[in-house]
Amino acid sequence: MKRALQASIFLLFAAFFGGCSDTYGPDEPRRAGVHSFEFQFNAADASLDASGLVASAQYDAPSITRSVVDHGAVLVYFRKFDTWTAMPYTYGVESPTQPAVDYTLTLGYAFERNFLEVFYESSTAEVNPRAQPSYRIKVVVIDELGHGKRPIDLRNYEEVKAYYGLTD
Repeated sequence: MKRALQASIFLLFAAFFGGCSDTYGPDEPRRAGVHSFEFQFNAADASLDASGLVASAQYDAPSITRSVVDHGAVLVYFRKFDTWTAMPYTYGVESPTQPAVDYTLTLGYAFERNFLEVFYESSTAEVNPRAQPSYRIKVVVIDELGHGKRPIDLRNYEEVKAYYGLTD
């Protein structure tokens, strides 16, 4: 009975700690299965939806495969003040007459197989999302995240860049 209990405990520990390892081997490059690309998102060239609240542009993204959609990740960042900032990004614009947020704007994205959409969304029809600033956009496509937690903050482009060995 004691031996069976010890064997059970050993198997539990082995299963737990074995499932927490990094998916990359010691000699395997960390950038395997990771793709990145950049483009300029020009809000003025984006299409406005029927509500007038969303201006979006669609891009071909062949590196976003079915496997990425099902098991990976698509991380998108925009460049502002010499920093890559994770999207979606929402900010409030204060009323000039009161100390309160008058409206919000969101710079966001959506994706599907072979497809990426970047958009501005306004909380009010009184603000034209096509009149918003244009930004340099960086996309990181990760084929498979694997199991367990990653030892990096996926919202921080500099950490993603260092971990996966990306170059600018």
